[in-house]
Amino acid sequence: MYSNRPRLKIPLETLDIILEFITLTILVVLWCYAIMEYTSMPDIIPTHFNSKGEVDGTGSKGTIWLLMAITTVITIGLHILTKYPHIHNYMVDITEENAAHNYKMSCRLLRFVNLFTLLLMSFIAYSVISSAMGEKAASGNTFMIIMIAFTIVMPIVLIVYVIKNQKAATSKK
Repeated sequence: MYSNRPRLKIPLETLDIILEFITLTILVVLWCYAIMEYTSMPDIIPTHFNSKGEVDGTGSKGTIWLLMAITTVITIGLHILTKYPHIHNYMVDITEENAAHNYKMSCRLLRFVNLFTLLLMSFIAYSVISSAMGEKAASGNTFMIIMIAFTIVMPIVLIVYVIKNQKAATSKK
């Protein structure tokens, strides 16, 4: 299926470098925050919040490492996936002529998805840690705004990607 696709190394452009840098920085800062706050956290911490932002599930403070591990695996996994654009799914047949453009766009889309997913996971980790430390967790309205924003922003990024690809395809005809 993918064996006939060209395997190209797509050079990073400035936007790609910025996205990668921001993503890495957020991940490192999140880990530093979790490590610094861990010893101060109580033995039981929130593990789930309802739609109002109220704690409705708890667990041992070690569960914060599970959240951090999941966040890290997702972030690194999406980063690694950008290195293999020839295995991504595309709406067009990949040829020698269109491979570079499609690969670049697919990798950039993944970088945006990676950043937005990390931001969401960071918000969740921050909410868990700050709530565990006795600080008021974000209100239900904040949770709802974050979730709505996430469900709006991700499709917008995808739509922009599709439109750019369609424009590129029609301009080459």
